[in-house]
Amino acid sequence: MNRITRLILGVVLTGPLAAAPADVSADLAKFTRDGKVPALVAAAVLNGRIIATGATGVRKSGDKTAVTVGDKFHIGSCTKSMTGSLAAMLVADGKIKWSTTVEEIFPKMKIHEDFKKATLLQLCSNTGGVPGDMPPELWKKTVEDRDKSETSQRANLVRALLTSPPAYPPGSKNVYSNGGFTIAGAMLEKVGGMTYQELIRTRLFKPLKMDSAGFGATATSDKVDQPYGHILREGEPFPIPAGLDADNPPAITPAGRVHLSIVDFAKYANFHLGVADNPPLKADSLKFLHTIVPPSENYAVGWVVVQRPWAGGTALNHNGTNTMNFAVMWLAPDKKFAAVAACNIDSDLGSKACDDAVSFLIGKFLTSGN
Repeated sequence: MNRITRLILGVVLTGPLAAAPADVSADLAKFTRDGKVPALVAAAVLNGRIIATGATGVRKSGDKTAVTVGDKFHIGSCTKSMTGSLAAMLVADGKIKWSTTVEEIFPKMKIHEDFKKATLLQLCSNTGGVPGDMPPELWKKTVEDRDKSETSQRANLVRALLTSPPAYPPGSKNVYSNGGFTIAGAMLEKVGGMTYQELIRTRLFKPLKMDSAGFGATATSDKVDQPYGHILREGEPFPIPAGLDADNPPAITPAGRVHLSIVDFAKYANFHLGVADNPPLKADSLKFLHTIVPPSENYAVGWVVVQRPWAGGTALNHNGTNTMNFAVMWLAPDKKFAAVAACNIDSDLGSKACDDAVSFLIGKFLTSGN
């Protein structure tokens, strides 16, 4: 869930009289590698409007049910920037500070001495001392806990992480970590007085009218009502049956378990461009989220920050996978443009398909002058 440096968008976001988005479905079809990528969706947004959307392929390999732009796709670690956004909202409310430590939030927990001063900002920027890979026995226990409530699962995982010594002194390195964002999510639950899912639905999804947004795998068991995740088996896409094995454990939801339609993915990108109607965060908070956190050279709060000519300077991006799906988002804040894409397989083929879709949208709607 950590391939961050890969290279969607166009439904009307504001105003009922704006032009309908361009349909790029036929253009996307050429990136699916003759069905090796079962489905691909993408969209682009410019100046507050979704200007292009497209969907091609099928929900499940071996089934003819076609995907639509309204179908829900898993976006993996793109969730991390959402957790950062939620943190910024609670900071703006005065419920927590970026400098708040895990010791302050969990005073009764027996936290390892070297972890006590890890802060919310560090945990939301991969500088909090949390290991990049979960210890195998801890991950196994987390998977086995999937029948418990999500908050209980997360509490057990957070306790196990924080009672162990950090992988490095907090604030001294940048190490990509699902565990760090999981701890941050638990901190937000504690001060927000709601579960993580309730908080993000209330504070982010509802204000942005992201009605399709939810959590975990998308399809219903024994139905082809939404896209299935796939893996490559003997060179062919193999659908993973709906159920517990179709996604990571709910404990790590703050790090990467959101699903949504490509249209709602575009709405979220538009929000971070700073041009959404009635945004749940002010411009100064968005700027903070997009600012690199030392000692990292390119990671902010759930965003990779790089320089790209097509973006006119600074570009923001992130990608995500649960090993069965892949998604990516690229934003050019100075151009008020963003492109997002998602597919229902994670492999070199899937990530390349998403990158190709985004590159196509950038070329067609931003750099070509069309």
